Amino acid sequence: MVTAPSVRHPGEFRWETRLLAVVTLVLTVFGVANCYAAATYLEAWFNEATDQVSGALIGGVVFLAAAYSDYQIWRRFARPLFLATVVGLVVLAVVALAFGSEQSPAAVGAVVPFLNGARRWFKIGPVTIQVSEIARFTLTAFVAARAVELGGKVRSFQGGFLQLVAPIALVVGLVAVEPNLSMAIVLGVAGGMVVFTAGAHLGHVLLLALMGFAGVGAMITFSGFRSDRLDRYRDTAAMCDPTRQECASLIGYGNGGLVGLGFGEGTQKLGHLPYGYSDFILSTIAEEWGLIGVFFMTLCFGLFCWMGFRIAKTARDPFGMFLASGLTAMVGLAAFLHAAVVTQLIPATGLTLPFVSAGRVSLIMYLFSAGVIVSVGRRRGRPARQR
Repeated sequence: MVTAPSVRHPGEFRWETRLLAVVTLVLTVFGVANCYAAATYLEAWFNEATDQVSGALIGGVVFLAAAYSDYQIWRRFARPLFLATVVGLVVLAVVALAFGSEQSPAAVGAVVPFLNGARRWFKIGPVTIQVSEIARFTLTAFVAARAVELGGKVRSFQGGFLQLVAPIALVVGLVAVEPNLSMAIVLGVAGGMVVFTAGAHLGHVLLLALMGFAGVGAMITFSGFRSDRLDRYRDTAAMCDPTRQECASLIGYGNGGLVGLGFGEGTQKLGHLPYGYSDFILSTIAEEWGLIGVFFMTLCFGLFCWMGFRIAKTARDPFGMFLASGLTAMVGLAAFLHAAVVTQLIPATGLTLPFVSAGRVSLIMYLFSAGVIVSVGRRRGRPARQR
């Protein structure tokens, strides 16, 4: 009598990792092309296009390096990477609280610039780094590593659940102070997905969700600029003003129709739609590629999330499962929130479309995260190394 093997053969999973890699490549190439077309009206369009191409090239190398290395290395380095990220976020939060406006010493503004009403970036020479972009991975990896260490204690409220929630709450709070509420929500959901996947008690997870909703509501209610933005959103939703970016985004959708105006032929990006190459790039895609282009984007992100969660479900060890689920949830939520903004379902948040919107560091980090998911997928069906 022949007994079944104890593990499935890696070849049985190969199509999933390959499909996820192909979808990532398609989104990246499509994003570079559309960023180039959407930014041509800018005075510094060449710099934007060059940054995106260089981000794609660097990110491609990072993707391959992450995909072909053992993801367990991130479990070993999760703590120092997380601590370094927290230090960077603390510095940004302190500067944001001390110098919330443009009136700050030149030395401070040179390193921590005030852009679009926030201090979210470190500027080191020609390179601008948004620490919260890096936190998407370091927080997920740290919470995943801690969940493995806690094991069955995760179901205990004090002995496990709170120990996972504390670093999530710390990072979310620091990012919200910058201020960057949309990124804080993405980080909170990604961390919450890891907690849920780790087997936390459902009641505790629901409590975490309620605390998150209450926190977001409080930050909107007691923050003047956020409540003003919500009021403007309500006014715009009631009577669409073409001068507002939300309405310009909807006009772009309407102009595109079924098949679009043609690649590079959109008109809303010509001064009507601010950040049509980043915060509202899906509107630019809808105008130039039509409903077919939007459906294509939806299909790509749907496939990415489907493959990501399949990989997480069949990972060879708990750390791989937690890590892949958190990173996949992060990409899916960011794409959903971006789409919700450009269709005026929620107020503008400044959240970019993963792999597609302009932003060199953002693109590199998304490609790195996708590479780590592929690494988890490639090692399924293979026994983990004994330590």
